[in-house]
Amino acid sequence: MLKEIKYGALSGKARAMFGKLLSKNDYKILIQKKRIAQVVSYLKHNTHYSGLLSDTDENNIHRVKLEILLKKDIINDYSKFFKFTNGRLKEFVKHYCTKAEIESLKLIFRMFEGGNTEHGLLEESLLFLSRHDKLDIPKLSLSRDLEEFLSRLHGTDYYKLLKPFISDNKENRLFNIEMTLDLYYFRNVQWAYQKFLNRNDALIVKDLLEKEADIFNILWIYRSKYFYNMSNEVIKSYMAHINDKLSERSAESLIEAEGYEAYVDIISKTPYGFLFKGQDQLFIEHNYHEYTYKLYKMLFRRKPFSIACMISYLRLKEIEISNIISIIEGIRYNLSESEIGKFIVGMGI
Repeated sequence: MLKEIKYGALSGKARAMFGKLLSKNDYKILIQKKRIAQVVSYLKHNTHYSGLLSDTDENNIHRVKLEILLKKDIINDYSKFFKFTNGRLKEFVKHYCTKAEIESLKLIFRMFEGGNTEHGLLEESLLFLSRHDKLDIPKLSLSRDLEEFLSRLHGTDYYKLLKPFISDNKENRLFNIEMTLDLYYFRNVQWAYQKFLNRNDALIVKDLLEKEADIFNILWIYRSKYFYNMSNEVIKSYMAHINDKLSERSAESLIEAEGYEAYVDIISKTPYGFLFKGQDQLFIEHNYHEYTYKLYKMLFRRKPFSIACMISYLRLKEIEISNIISIIEGIRYNLSESEIGKFIVGMGI
């Protein structure tokens, strides 16, 4: 009964928002669109994105701006949940929302590195930082390059974290920044659930974070060995040292594996063998997202009166936004409906 009282309003809000997520039929319709403007129009007039896109001209929207708007919607969802929490739970939500902040920061950094520094786009993408009251958001939006932007993050944990990269060489800077942010996310959420959540909620977040860290490590080792040709020392320096079912011994074996077949053979002996089954190598990450989708959807239904109601919804919303971006990218590259459909998570459920 105490759980129902504590999480009644939060759970009710989460269920209402969950009910508005895109359906399989929505995705089928979106996949059939031939132009990005048609995708935006459908989202604007037929889905819960109507409010977000109400002032958007679907025939004249930059792809990056659309992605920023979609990311902004995640921040809006965090804000909605924030209003339904108090005390220690509210403090946890503050730290958990760093995930959305980090993804938004990555998008901004890629804009800078790609030479896309249009003031309007940058200003719109900074909504997520408004909770940091020491920041001068208008001044931050006038940053001319990545170095200036990083220096103006002064007053946040991100400044202390990323300060070493302000004068770093540009060749590997973006990669180093993104990996540093990902590892910060794991450390920050681990610290937050240990400090602010009760035992039952802490166990839920602990289990999910450890699974996420396991797969992060598996994919990181795989990419670094077979795409980036990195040394074992560099690989180890960017490992998330949080383990669930991937032991440190197994992780060490993956790092030392000679060749793709040996790597997959080691993975097949762990609970994460599904990542490398039944698909082309390009779909390894897709297998991960399918696993995540099933896991969080199950958790949302089975543990409604717990922290799971919020974090499960938020992860499912992130997957939805990723699906929309995949559809838009598929249209840009003239992929067929069946080809685009292969990248959409949750279509088979």
